[in-house]
Amino acid sequence: MKKKWTMATIALTIILAVRAITPALILREANKFLASFSDTYIGHLEDFDISIFRGAYQFQGFSLKLKKHSDQQFIYSKVIDVSIAWRELLQGRFNTDIYVDNVKVVLTNQFIDTVSSQKQKSQKESAQVAQKLFPVRIGRLDIRNSSFEFAELLSIPEAQRWRITDIEGRLSNLTAPESNPLSLMSIRGNLFGDSTIKAVAQLNFLTKPISWDVDLELKEFDLTHANQWLKRKVPLTFTSGKLNLYSEVRSENNLVEGYIKPFLHQVDIVARAEVFSSLKQFAIEISTATANLLLRSSQDKVLATKVLFSYENGNFKVNSSKAISEAFKNGFSEKIPEGIDDEISLSKKKLKISKRETI
Repeated sequence: MKKKWTMATIALTIILAVRAITPALILREANKFLASFSDTYIGHLEDFDISIFRGAYQFQGFSLKLKKHSDQQFIYSKVIDVSIAWRELLQGRFNTDIYVDNVKVVLTNQFIDTVSSQKQKSQKESAQVAQKLFPVRIGRLDIRNSSFEFAELLSIPEAQRWRITDIEGRLSNLTAPESNPLSLMSIRGNLFGDSTIKAVAQLNFLTKPISWDVDLELKEFDLTHANQWLKRKVPLTFTSGKLNLYSEVRSENNLVEGYIKPFLHQVDIVARAEVFSSLKQFAIEISTATANLLLRSSQDKVLATKVLFSYENGNFKVNSSKAISEAFKNGFSEKIPEGIDDEISLSKKKLKISKRETI
């Protein structure tokens, strides 16, 4: 009996010693990799921990920056927890669950320019980081308490930046088998704190390129929030109004196609007083006057339309004639129904907006 207790004590001591030493070694090696894996990017981990009994490990304070702009971190996560998916293990599959908390993504102009100029290299290096930090199959990814900031608007005061906050979402069946190839994503957040944005998507990571379809919904967006951005682009201002927007988009075999349905409620649009110095300015004045006419004609003060679009081989197409006709129809006769039309998915071979019309 005494010998058994001695052996158990030795085994426990070894486990505790490994538990105490291993995190520091892994943290050192991970940071060495993150500092040198790329000529463009640099990453860092503040801490690393292991939970033997839970079958999990945890990264704390993970960040990524551009080496040329080390003062701008475009990704930061307070906690990334990777644990064994016990529900999968009971069915004979070894997968992990990843829980991500307090992620902040800031896509700066410098980051976007860098990724655009070396797209294939960036994809390869991203895959290297993912393989290094998550060397096991992933069953589910949960995101909580996270935020996203838009790059183009970083030059305006911080309080007025476009942000999606309180992001929560789940991506299921992330490393999908061929027998069940579709991964499912559901995510939601708050834009400017007073409007809700939601997305539900299917993704097939087994196809080359990746195939996906997404339903997108934005509700109760205060259009006056857009004025700081609009004044940098066009002489146009919203004095009041709310936007609800619905969209379905699919990407398959290098073809992106879908529609956007914007609904502007109780909106008032003003084109700032300027000399008609260009055709663009004149078009804005005419468009603003037309929009206000449609709003005055509508009993419920709603301006709406449906815009069909597609993108293939660098060519972006918009069915502008249908968008205009739908706007007039909504203003004077038949109302466009609010909500997702449920017309697009990976299972449908051809996008059909109605029985008579296609892009």
